[in-house]
Amino acid sequence: MTSYDTYVFILCLIVFVVLTAVFVSTIVMMTKQGLRLISIGAEDKRIYKEYIDRKNNPDDTESGGHSVALTVFFACVIAIIFSFTLVIKLSGDKQTNAIPTCRVVYSQSMSEKYEKNTYLFENHLDDQFSRFDVVITYQLPKEEDLKLYDIVVYEVDDVLLIHRIVGIEEPNEKHPNERHFVLQGDFVDRPDKFPVLYSQMKAIYRGEHIPFVGSFIMFLQSPAGYICLLLVVVEMISSPLIVKKIDEAEQARLLVVKELKKKAREKAKAKKLKEQKKAERERARKENPPTPTKTGAKKKPSSGKVIPAKKTTHKKEKQGKKKSQGKKQPRTA
Repeated sequence: MTSYDTYVFILCLIVFVVLTAVFVSTIVMMTKQGLRLISIGAEDKRIYKEYIDRKNNPDDTESGGHSVALTVFFACVIAIIFSFTLVIKLSGDKQTNAIPTCRVVYSQSMSEKYEKNTYLFENHLDDQFSRFDVVITYQLPKEEDLKLYDIVVYEVDDVLLIHRIVGIEEPNEKHPNERHFVLQGDFVDRPDKFPVLYSQMKAIYRGEHIPFVGSFIMFLQSPAGYICLLLVVVEMISSPLIVKKIDEAEQARLLVVKELKKKAREKAKAKKLKEQKKAERERARKENPPTPTKTGAKKKPSSGKVIPAKKTTHKKEKQGKKKSQGKKQPRTA
């Protein structure tokens, strides 16, 4: 690893740590805000409505399983993409064996037919590909099996190129033991400066390519792409935990909402019963009005109490008898 690579790695690591901290802080803050709204009852209507909807439509309860399945699906997709880009990066400079290899094209040398390259038009060679396409390469055939106009992947100064064979020099006095291959890009007006040996070749291209995918793969292979993938992984790990926390808070609040709804129904029922009784009393009063009294007669108040008659005490009776006996009777002659 060179000093530049070390610098890029450290810089990307710092950026990843900062972005992760910001992301996690934002998620935590939003989660706390949601839990606070649930606890103070701001989400009661929504929670109770969702409860009623689930109660009326039991099939909707499977949405939780669907969300888990969707999360697992996206996790598998990300894992496949990451593995694919990693395989392309690791196998890009290696010899292709029995398993085909995908390679990203970095130049425009094979994107079109150059008008001076008449052999392309005469032989109807229409297997061009553009920059950022992904080409599928196969195991290189034997040297004697390579023929004119084959497209091969070869290495020059630790750089991989993919060009067409436009000339083959058989062994001669200059190179008695080797064949020299002359290669040229379809969109280039002259062949490569130096001939290519069979030992420099890595694979052969047979016309199969995927357009425009290479730019996405190149991005994922860059430090910025790795940071994005890691952030996605962090989000996928934290999201189910946050959803579970919010669901638990909503379930606890739902019990409170149910109790409040029950008390409200009981109160409304009691009020309705009281109003019905009041209405019945009014109706009875109208049906049986009180009997009117005669004009000028005083209506005695009926308090419901019986007033006892005034009685003379025993003491007063004795005093009266003594008084009557104390009087002198006149004498008769």
